[in-house]
Amino acid sequence: MMFRSFFAVYLISAVLVLSFNQAFGSDSPDSIIRLPENENAILVEKQSQTLYVYSQKNKTLGLVFSAACSTGEIFGAKKKAGDKKTPEGVYFLIDEYEDRYLTPVYGKKAFPSDYPNFHDQRLGKDGSAIWIHGTDKALKPMDSNGCIALENDNILSLADYIRLDSTPLIIVDKIVKTDARIRANREEKVRSFLDNWTRSVETGSYHQYLDFYSDEYVPDISWWETWLGLRRKSMEDKVSLRVQPANVGIYAYDSIIVVLFDLNLSPGYEKEGEKVREKILIGKRKFFIEESGQTYKIIGDTLQKKSKDYKTSDFPLIAAAEKLIRYTPGQTVMETLQGWLAAWSSKDMDAYAGFYAADFSSDGLGKKSWVNRKRQLAKKYNYITVTGKDFKIIEKKDRCDVYFFQDYESSSFSTQGTKHLKLVRKGGLWKISQENWKEK
Repeated sequence: MMFRSFFAVYLISAVLVLSFNQAFGSDSPDSIIRLPENENAILVEKQSQTLYVYSQKNKTLGLVFSAACSTGEIFGAKKKAGDKKTPEGVYFLIDEYEDRYLTPVYGKKAFPSDYPNFHDQRLGKDGSAIWIHGTDKALKPMDSNGCIALENDNILSLADYIRLDSTPLIIVDKIVKTDARIRANREEKVRSFLDNWTRSVETGSYHQYLDFYSDEYVPDISWWETWLGLRRKSMEDKVSLRVQPANVGIYAYDSIIVVLFDLNLSPGYEKEGEKVREKILIGKRKFFIEESGQTYKIIGDTLQKKSKDYKTSDFPLIAAAEKLIRYTPGQTVMETLQGWLAAWSSKDMDAYAGFYAADFSSDGLGKKSWVNRKRQLAKKYNYITVTGKDFKIIEKKDRCDVYFFQDYESSSFSTQGTKHLKLVRKGGLWKISQENWKEK
């Protein structure tokens, strides 16, 4: 009887929600700030045990599907494996399984999510296998181990609205509606933040770029010196590299805003007096942004999905730029060396570490031990100045040997000699794999 009552209440609420959506279209969930045109968003409300699908058509956000669901049997947001809670936040569905690959508990179809996402992991949350799936047993409210379960007919209907790595799955305790004007104002601020970030990549300095990131999160910037070299080369070739976000989706949970967008690289260059444009899709980039009053800071920056042309690249932006402007490998090596010397001299040991390959070895030390030793020296000396001259670069496909005269000076120690570096090319970047030193 309780189960029947639950679904009777659900049917009534679904009709009311549809009527509300038609009559008051200006109001929408505050967790959906911007949905790209012809894209859908899945919104799960745990209190009502209901799954909703919103769609953006002709610049209008509307409810297009709803169904009863079942979430974790324990109240609250998931924090650890086995707690039988359903997570809360913004996620994306990353795969699809048909019934022939599933046990009956998952019904006729299943979609794994990317929980725990980057932000969850930074908060120390763990667990895995949070899916939206069907079920071959009777659906009951709050009856899962943490997944979101639907009746089989509804999971099959939901499948029509899902695009992997693109359709957001937003899970909340209770849906809060917001006025369209508030939503538009919030969208404008986030888009302005994204546009300014884009300009910092295209024309800004290292410090201007990092200013968009929280002090508590330092992104991988080992590619920056190479990118600067590419920008200089593009200017010589009369090519202006343009970083172009497209299909921007903006979603929110509490004070965290998740921005997912297609990252494109496009050059504008002169050809017989005409502007020529071509565009390369690099992949889908995802920002986790902390919103504090009028201040926005990125606390996570990941690639949700790489374009098929750049799946094997560690830094697809670099690989795409090199493809566009046909960058000279020898110059890339020199830019890498200059960046490495600059990071060492400024005692920026995070940047310094980024110039070394994961399998680096020298003097019996791996990368971690080598960098830790250099960190201790950086703390010990008031200043360090490292310069090089008489560079000899020998390239062989994706490997390179560099010989040069190195002058090392610090507040209490100085030396000179010959340095030999072995570099390997990975994802369009040169990384130091071995380092040898012979004192003068």
